[in-house]
Amino acid sequence: MALGENIRKLREEAQLTQQQLADRLYVSRQTISRWESGTRCPDLITAKRLAMELQISLDELISDEEIKNMEDMKSLYFWRGPRWKERERLKEYKSKLYRVLEIFSSVSLGIMILLMEMEIKLPVWCTVTGFVIALAIWISIWTVDKKMERIEEQ
Repeated sequence: MALGENIRKLREEAQLTQQQLADRLYVSRQTISRWESGTRCPDLITAKRLAMELQISLDELISDEEIKNMEDMKSLYFWRGPRWKERERLKEYKSKLYRVLEIFSSVSLGIMILLMEMEIKLPVWCTVTGFVIALAIWISIWTVDKKMERIEEQ
C-alpha cells in the first residue's frame, strides 16, 4: 500500500475528515488531499507529526506492506539472510573493540598522569607497548569495517 493510501486509510479509521486532520497538523486541507492522492508527500518532520496524530509509528505510516508484528517483519528476506546476521555480529564485535580501546586509552592516560605527578620517567618500552596495543585494536576495527563493506556489496 502506498503512503497516500496509508494516510487515507488511517485518517478514516481515526474518523477524521481531511479538514480536521489538516487543522491538527497546521496544514491546509488541500495538502492532506495531495498527500492522499500521491501527488505530494509530507516532509519528515510533518510525517512524524502525522504518525503521532494517528497514533502509529512512522514505520507503520510509510510501510508499503502490512506488518503486524516482529514475526511478520522477520519473514522479509533481508531479516533472515545470513549476510544480515553476519553484519549484526560484526557490528557488535566492532562496538566491543571500541569499548576496549576506550578503556585502554583511559587507563594509559591515567597511568601517564600519575607518573608525571610523581615525576617518574615512563620507560620507552612501556610507550612502545601501549602504542602497539592501540594500533592492533585500530587495525582490528579497520578489518571489521572492511568485512562489513564486503557484506554490503554482495
